[in-house]
Amino acid sequence: MSCRWIPIRRRATSPSKSPRKRAGVRGVNAPLIATRWIHFASAVALVGVFSFRLFVGDPAFQLAVRVGYPVDHQRLARRLRGIASSALLLTFFSGLLWLVLQACVMSGRSLSEVLFGGVVATVVLRTQVGHVWLGRTFVLAFLVFVLVLLSRRRWEHSRAPLALAFALAAADLSALVWAGHAGAARGARGALEQTADAVHLLAVGIWLGGLVPLALLLAAARSASDRGWLMVARSAVARFSTLGVLSISSILATGVISSIFLVGNPAGLWTTNYGRCLLLKLGLFAATVGVASMNRVRLVPLISSAPTAHEFEPAWRTIRALQRNTAIEVGLGLLILGVVGVLGTLPPATHQHVHDAGRAAESHGSLP
Repeated sequence: MSCRWIPIRRRATSPSKSPRKRAGVRGVNAPLIATRWIHFASAVALVGVFSFRLFVGDPAFQLAVRVGYPVDHQRLARRLRGIASSALLLTFFSGLLWLVLQACVMSGRSLSEVLFGGVVATVVLRTQVGHVWLGRTFVLAFLVFVLVLLSRRRWEHSRAPLALAFALAAADLSALVWAGHAGAARGARGALEQTADAVHLLAVGIWLGGLVPLALLLAAARSASDRGWLMVARSAVARFSTLGVLSISSILATGVISSIFLVGNPAGLWTTNYGRCLLLKLGLFAATVGVASMNRVRLVPLISSAPTAHEFEPAWRTIRALQRNTAIEVGLGLLILGVVGVLGTLPPATHQHVHDAGRAAESHGSLP
């Protein structure tokens, strides 16, 4: 991970111990990748729950009330709060583990040395990674308080706590920019790269993170099979489709900007590990967009034009097809986040020559 940090002074080691130390650091890579994967997935889910409720779910339920077909969605609301609470806890604990494993990489020391040698405290207090972790921890603590408010009956229909919860979750996810490759950039280029990455992450959270709540709403509608829930499903699908188009457009635009900074020329896509990993991510993204496009072009018009009648079975078949496609999108989205977990541990293609020089110098014993 490329990020600006104050170096931790290491004790001098003999050449005979150096290979063992490097092996220990390499041994951290797999747990670090898995931890990053889990962390990104939970942070994305946190944004997705609140953005779905704010922009899709609650407006759809309010529309059903206005046209005279209110539905009881308390069970769905409880499930979404449960997902939000679980995602919040998972975000915190996976972030803590990420910090510890990153300290191993940054200091070149073993896990036991990092845990009991004061290295974690040094990383938290003296590095950008640590400062970002502290700030995000405060944001998550505030979000716990807002979640408690949302669980109270007097606040459950208020948009103010929901909007605040979304803002906090979005701030938590966007702050990951300063713990990644873009966080090391400075000046006008750094501002552009960091802004693009922040928008990219937020769009991913709104789109991919909102897929699970959408699937749950569609499942609730199919289970109830009444006119009110059909109207809710129809409105929610149309709203989420529009939100998805905006999110995908943002992801594409900001992804191009980030690729220019991190890959440079097209040859970097197939001549470096970072580029090849990015190509895999792009392939998975294209497949996910293909499924989403099928929903947008074929299924959304069908559900939108369906009569709101209990006996209209084709409408429920369309909802079942939307559920299936949404599940496919969720699976592909998880694979994309797994690739993101790997990308953060690789040097960008534009930095490859620096990384290779550092490894060559280390192999000759010229690095401390």
